[in-house]
Amino acid sequence: MELPRPYPRPDRDTAPYWEAQRGHELKFQRCSDCGESRFPITPVCPACRSFEFEWTSSSGRGTIYSYTVVHHQTHPAFAVPYTIVLVEMEEGPRVVAQLRDPSRMLVRIGTRVSLDWEDHPEQPLPVFVPEP
Repeated sequence: MELPRPYPRPDRDTAPYWEAQRGHELKFQRCSDCGESRFPITPVCPACRSFEFEWTSSSGRGTIYSYTVVHHQTHPAFAVPYTIVLVEMEEGPRVVAQLRDPSRMLVRIGTRVSLDWEDHPEQPLPVFVPEP
């Protein structure tokens, strides 16, 4: 029996972020005062403390900054092993997501990756794939 997968719970601040993902779009907040891109979603800019921001779309391209291969199952909905990457996006923020099909490549820090989507009934989730 397969257990249900846990999904994020949008709140007042994060709802636009999760809604954009329903359209397969990764968005970040950009401070309207200092221009700093920020992630994760926060009500205040960590650089200048402004509450003003706009949502901007990501190019979906980045570089593996760090990674780990998970061998110990932490939740029954996630079969092991799987690879989690910390990707430094072209826009600056770093995003944590799963690396799709890592068996076809040697995972290395500095590898260029592109955003892809894993569709689930509750919420599409970002994953990364190596660039050709």
